[in-house]
Amino acid sequence: MRRATTGSVQSRPDTAGGGRPSSEFAGPNRRWIGHAFTIVLGIIGWLIVLVLPLTGWLAVDETTPALPIMLFVLVILAARALAFRLTEGSVLSLDSAYYVAAALSVGNVEAGRLVALALTLDASARLSNKRRRNAELDGWWAELGYVLYFGGMSGGLLVICGWMFGADEVVGQVSHDAVEITIRVVAIAGTLLVLHYAIQGIRLWLLGHSWRHYLRQLAVPGIAAEASLMPIGVVLVLLYDPHQPLGFMLLSLTYLLINFVFARLSRARHELQERVHDLEILNATGRRFSAALQLEELVEAVAREACKAIPETDAVTFVHRRAGRDSDLVIDGFDRRTDKFMRYTMSPGEGAAGWVMTHAQSRRIDELSDADVATDADHGIRSWLGVPLFMYGDCDGVVAVQSTRPGAFTQEHQRLLESLALQIASALQNAHLYELAMVDGLTGLFVRRYFDARIEEEVERSRRYGSPFSVVMLDVDDFKKLNDTYGHLVGDRVLRAIANVIKAQMRGVDTAARYGGEEMSVILPRTEMVGAYNLAERIREAIAELRITTDDEPPRALSVTASLGIAAYPESKAQTGEDLVRRADRALYRAKKTGKNRVELFWTDDPSGAHRIADLAGAPE
Repeated sequence: MRRATTGSVQSRPDTAGGGRPSSEFAGPNRRWIGHAFTIVLGIIGWLIVLVLPLTGWLAVDETTPALPIMLFVLVILAARALAFRLTEGSVLSLDSAYYVAAALSVGNVEAGRLVALALTLDASARLSNKRRRNAELDGWWAELGYVLYFGGMSGGLLVICGWMFGADEVVGQVSHDAVEITIRVVAIAGTLLVLHYAIQGIRLWLLGHSWRHYLRQLAVPGIAAEASLMPIGVVLVLLYDPHQPLGFMLLSLTYLLINFVFARLSRARHELQERVHDLEILNATGRRFSAALQLEELVEAVAREACKAIPETDAVTFVHRRAGRDSDLVIDGFDRRTDKFMRYTMSPGEGAAGWVMTHAQSRRIDELSDADVATDADHGIRSWLGVPLFMYGDCDGVVAVQSTRPGAFTQEHQRLLESLALQIASALQNAHLYELAMVDGLTGLFVRRYFDARIEEEVERSRRYGSPFSVVMLDVDDFKKLNDTYGHLVGDRVLRAIANVIKAQMRGVDTAARYGGEEMSVILPRTEMVGAYNLAERIREAIAELRITTDDEPPRALSVTASLGIAAYPESKAQTGEDLVRRADRALYRAKKTGKNRVELFWTDDPSGAHRIADLAGAPE
């Protein structure tokens, strides 16, 4: 019978509907009803198997030898062990023919009991295995209902079907009429399969699955596969002789061999499908990565594609350097649950990613709390998988996926991520070459023409997807006076320090450029005006805290300030990127005019709107 893998044992999410129930069908109350339905069915099945015979409603042959019963149990358990995947989230075991053969050989009630016993042992073993692998379960009561249902429902159905078609009438006969046995086997097996799959369909529907998917992917193929072995059930009954079991045992071995062949073929088909799926993923990601010449685009592509390739992923970490081997390591993080990007600096050898770079080999951690390396276990992350990025002959980066579920990643996931890492490393090298051609040599920020191209791209993206973005224009206060007083070398030192402050506050998807002279600009994708204001305030405060050393004797420590202007799209009503920059420049001019060392916003309604946003952001005026 088809193994029920939904309910207390949840399968992997799948867009086709074979895994976890989708929101279209599932709800907490309905799933509770599904679990209650499972428990009730299990109890009814065990009452039929154990209680009805005691009332005299069903006859029990107390003289049935123990050896044949044990033989049937062992063969059923062996067939269960050879169960194979029919579809994603569905496992098939071709053991129904043996159920029917048992009912016509050792007795109807005895067969129901041995089936209930064998399937209960099988369900308990599978649940125990799920627990060892830290798989998600629905709670102890759902697990108990699953075990009760798995054994009790199958055993109870077999007893009912055997009673309906007089299975006990042929038990113990010295010789059998082959036609009569065939009719009884077909009748019992057909009724058993139809009832089983009907009940299973109702149960899965209550647990949130689609009827259409169940019939097409599970019920119809399952019934066809099970029915194909019914002729062997007929032969098993005709050969059964408790006093001369050799022929019966040899046929049982043949039956198990057929199950083994089915299992091997199914496994080979599944592995082939996985390989094809991996190749499709690599083909799609290769196109996406090759098109991402800009580092910020590559950061986003790596995060999105890693989540698509490995659905178990809750967060992605991308450790890399910007162009130039002497640049610092940065960690670009992406939280899939909140759809947010973050950027941090990283020291060489730090944490699990540092271990991967130091040893130049992949690392899989099933439980971060038990890891032998320092890890950040915040945000509920439990398992981690990281692979190295090899560039120019050395390991110079890491791409890692993380999950809130322990033991979420497998060897297959590691192999796929390693293949992705080869493409990521190549794309990262291309992005570095592109960046070197587009980066200002003094500040390390992008040049003006790169900024102009990026802002037009953001305008187009915002129009297409409706996502906001903001532009920050920054100008160093009294920079000409500083240059005239302390020289251009000190002025260059100031610009480099301010550029470093800006880069430290950026996310992986942000773009900062030297717009011209001492003026710098930042593009903030998916950021509204309030978020841009908060970022600009952090930049302004960090610049005010800078201390720049002069070349005087003795050296002096200079403090500098900067004024910033912000314009947001589409709030500013700008039509083009150039219009948006012009509006941000107007806000910057107002910041200069009203005292410098401040942040001003471009607001289309009236000038006081800027103060309303400042109040909303909680920043000082």
